[in-house]
Amino acid sequence: MYIHTLLTPLVLLPSLSTAIDILLPLYLYPGESASAWSNIFTTISTHSSVQFQVIVNPNSGPGTTGDLTDQNLITGISKLNSFSNVKTLGYVLTGYGNRDNALVNADVDIYASWSGDLRMDGIYFDEISNDKTQTNYDRMEVLSRHARDRIDGAWVMFNPGYRAPEQLFAFCDMMVEFEHPLADFQAEGILDQIPGEYMAKSAVQILDTPEDTDVAGLMAEMEQKGLGAVFFGEDGSYKVWNMGLLEKMADAAAA
Repeated sequence: MYIHTLLTPLVLLPSLSTAIDILLPLYLYPGESASAWSNIFTTISTHSSVQFQVIVNPNSGPGTTGDLTDQNLITGISKLNSFSNVKTLGYVLTGYGNRDNALVNADVDIYASWSGDLRMDGIYFDEISNDKTQTNYDRMEVLSRHARDRIDGAWVMFNPGYRAPEQLFAFCDMMVEFEHPLADFQAEGILDQIPGEYMAKSAVQILDTPEDTDVAGLMAEMEQKGLGAVFFGEDGSYKVWNMGLLEKMADAAAA
């Protein structure tokens, strides 16, 4: 916000920071009785003041059938939904504008059919086109509206991977503004590129994070600027988990 006055100049104080969420792309198969997710459950449980947005991705989407029959996934998703500080988001691929809307909506409909302990809180639309065209804006408005029509109170997240057109923010609750290595995040000064009015609706998914990274320091800066959510990881497939990084993220968010 820019303030102009013809009288006494105003001193603008820094805006108060708000708590930052942890974004968890949980593409790792849960294993027998969700044992592969047990350390994640522990971190969530021991950081009850931290909000976790967990992306559930059974098979690059929900799979081809409406019923979730994999007992390990049932156990894992039910456990995630038992935590009051977790939002579960169903992963949906959009193919950078190339996947047919009917197929995208069909995936949303499958997630919407999961009820009770398996209910999704929203949808994570991946591979969003960041084309600055009305066609793209109209498409994402339609897809977002369908998700909200099918899932009551749906939390909608878009992920174009890199700097979205500002027009798309109108159709989502959160936008992934960056999904690349930490070195690029720092070299490009990504936080300074995100418009201030959209900072709280923005998230970053940082990859190739070295073990000795000052996660707490980076998250303190992100939180001060008002960033909505963050993930630090090692592997872009999100199927290899560094629990040390997750603990650092959770500790920093809880501080």
